Amino acid sequence: MTRSAREVVELYNLVVWNERRFDLAEELMGDSVIRHDVGESTTLTHDQAVARIVDHWDMFESIRFDLNLVVAGEDNEHVAIVYQSPMKLKDGTETTVSSMEIFRVVDGRISEVWNCGYKQGVWA
Repeated sequence: MTRSAREVVELYNLVVWNERRFDLAEELMGDSVIRHDVGESTTLTHDQAVARIVDHWDMFESIRFDLNLVVAGEDNEHVAIVYQSPMKLKDGTETTVSSMEIFRVVDGRISEVWNCGYKQGVWA
C-alpha cells in the first residue's frame, strides 16, 4: 500500500531528518527530485537527494524539524508545511531557521519541493 502524500512528508521531516533515518530517505525520495526556488530550479538524482540530507546532517550536532502546520491537498500529491528548525552546529553554535515548503509526492515518493528560502528565527 502506498503512503499518502501527507504521511510521506511527515515521515521525511519527523523521521528522516529528526531521527537521522537515512535508510528511510532512500525509500521516500523519488528517482529525481526537482527543488524549486524563485527564478531557478535544480534537479537532483535519487542519490543526490539522499546525499543532500546526509551531507547537511554532517555539519550539525543536532537538527529538529517542528511542523507548525501541515496542509494536504485534495489531490493527494501536494502537501504544504510551515516549520521551524532549531539546530546546533558541531562548534556549539545554536540557531533556528523557519520557512514554508510545498512538496509534490508521486507514488509515495517526493518528486518536487518548492522553497523560497528561510530566515533565522521562530515564527511569531
